[in-house]
Amino acid sequence: MPKFHVAICGGGIGGLAAAVALSKYEDIEISVFEAAREFSEVGAGIGVWPRVWKILAHLGLDDDLARISATKPTHDEVDTFIFRKADQPVGLDFYKLRSKGTLLRYHRPDVLQVLIDNLPARCKTHFNRRLMTYTQDTKQGTVELLFTDGTTETCNLLIGSDGIKSAVRKTMLIDKSKDAASHGRLKEAEEYLHLIEPTWTGIVAYRALIPTERLQAYKDSHPEMNIRIPQTKSTPIMYMGQHVNVVVYPISSGKLINVGAFHAKPHLEGTTFPGLWVETIPNDELLAAHEGWEPELQAILQCIDRPSRWAIHMAQPLKSWVHGNVCLLGDSAHATSPQQASGAGQAIEDAFLLATLLGHRLTRLENINEVLNIYSDLRIPVATECQMRSLANGHYFGLQLEGLDSTREFDRLHEIGDAVVENWNWTWTTTLDADLDEAVSRLEASQKSRAHL
Repeated sequence: MPKFHVAICGGGIGGLAAAVALSKYEDIEISVFEAAREFSEVGAGIGVWPRVWKILAHLGLDDDLARISATKPTHDEVDTFIFRKADQPVGLDFYKLRSKGTLLRYHRPDVLQVLIDNLPARCKTHFNRRLMTYTQDTKQGTVELLFTDGTTETCNLLIGSDGIKSAVRKTMLIDKSKDAASHGRLKEAEEYLHLIEPTWTGIVAYRALIPTERLQAYKDSHPEMNIRIPQTKSTPIMYMGQHVNVVVYPISSGKLINVGAFHAKPHLEGTTFPGLWVETIPNDELLAAHEGWEPELQAILQCIDRPSRWAIHMAQPLKSWVHGNVCLLGDSAHATSPQQASGAGQAIEDAFLLATLLGHRLTRLENINEVLNIYSDLRIPVATECQMRSLANGHYFGLQLEGLDSTREFDRLHEIGDAVVENWNWTWTTTLDADLDEAVSRLEASQKSRAHL
């Protein structure tokens, strides 16, 4: 007999990681509701740092993930990126980023498939079920889900992992606003409504995948250009210019090359993006955006067929991801810019810590809200700091460092690399272990204190 029923809204990497983690506990009933007709992921490359790899290995996913990558994890010091000033006719390598442990790079759909393959049969999956809203009955400990097709489902706990335009987040903040207004806290009520929508970072990203054989053919027909083909064992290059960076690396065991070109306009941060958030564009627009850059990068961009342009938004930080028996996870809680290669990793951390708490023997239907608040209190500082660090990395990758003129002081460019290491090294020098221990400790302490009441 299950102790409670968990509904997961959203079948992306965060939602399915939560389902896999929760499935380790036989007394939890799990249902996943996905808006699309099948599980699928948008985007291309995904990074997994040692901090997150440890979680995936604990979930038993390491062997399956190893089979889809030619790069093997290590805890040794390794070359992770070459930073190269490329917004000029002749590029300049100015820094080699080394990390203690590998940044593993995957094709996002490949990772999603590994999670799908590890879902047990008892985990129920439902497709074409887009959540519209939900209501809670706090006395009964139930949440009723209402979908856009008019159907309903009931659960005891709802996890909103439904992305940056989350219906769960919207309903949660509307409910909190109503609660505040009913108690006369009108300013607080207005603030909740303001936090529903994500904000534009001022960054647009051009994304594409190139078949490696296409770039090889281009190199063969232009031998005078001496183009470097990204290999699974070569160090990825970050091509950098003023407020622009282009990251290029192989995925899918070297069959594909992932390209992400990030263009920042800091003065537009926080404004409304004037167009579609995601749009396929002609390659001429991408090439024009990198006019005057070095030939090697131009050659890589020439091999792209149909790039997509993404307006990079981030979720506004919240003081709590919980309301009653509902919580947020992943992008619905803390969508971030991608310059820490940690967006998916943060969702996986959310999922593992939350599952650890929910699966604990002391967690029952009666104390779910208390347990969810422990999860929220521990995860918010980490996720919010990751959002801020990602924005900082974006500035550094665009050759912006206070007190340094990167257009002239080439001999000081290494200072940008040093700043990146200081800002990024938490991903390979820390683990989730301390927060897991603290979560369990808080849960056990809360139940001891309750026993003495």
